[in-house]
Amino acid sequence: MAVRTDGLDVTYYPIPKSGTSSVKYALMALGGGPAPVADPDNEVHSHIATNWVDPFVPVYDGLGGKFTVVRDPLERLLSAYSSRILDTDVLRTRRPNIELLNSFGLPTNPDFDTFIFNIEKYCACSGEIHFHVASPRHFVGSSLFLFDHVFKFEEMDEVGAFLSSVSGRKVTMPRLQAAKARITPSDLSPAALAKAMRFCRYDYGFLVDYYDPARWGGIPAGDPDETSSLHIACDPAVPRDGRLVYPRTVRNFIDFFARRPLAKRVGH
Repeated sequence: MAVRTDGLDVTYYPIPKSGTSSVKYALMALGGGPAPVADPDNEVHSHIATNWVDPFVPVYDGLGGKFTVVRDPLERLLSAYSSRILDTDVLRTRRPNIELLNSFGLPTNPDFDTFIFNIEKYCACSGEIHFHVASPRHFVGSSLFLFDHVFKFEEMDEVGAFLSSVSGRKVTMPRLQAAKARITPSDLSPAALAKAMRFCRYDYGFLVDYYDPARWGGIPAGDPDETSSLHIACDPAVPRDGRLVYPRTVRNFIDFFARRPLAKRVGH
């Protein structure tokens, strides 16, 4: 869902695990003084929601000043694991589907190998996991070319400079929701890294102008029917031979091949 702030000609489209807490907090402060939350890391999301859109349709909503923040897909996936599994322990504290989890024979405190090799099942058992590992296209639609500004997660200071320029007020971006138990690509086994890169393969296509999968060794060849972040939505009541079935479409390939470079971001 688009986030608008009174008095600012900007529209923010949040993508989970891509600095959303920080940007939302800054927008709340610009909209009416200091954000009125005691626990900004978590409470900010109850004030400003992050909602789904159709990942195969561009977001033609008529709103101006569109901006978003994108993140390296593998690093975003690892952040979701660290934040939701290691820090928040959502499989024991956030009402997962324990009956389904038990039917799959999966632990509630998986290491990353267990998590990534069973990620579609963990998504079926936990809405929070599903939400945080879903493709960015589930939150910004199928085209970034409609956005006026697309910032990289590593350039959050540029987001602050952008908000300062449009608001006329000095904005310093807070650093919220930083994972306490951080896991990095170098911590992964070769098999887990390969599986994670395959899971993120469509996201690297979507973000081709921003992130190169070669940084992590590229995307290995594999089964085209293999689970991806774009196709984790499923009917958990209809597993086939222990595997969950995913809706698929060729429309994503059309968007990937029809890309063009974006204009330079503010400040460049």
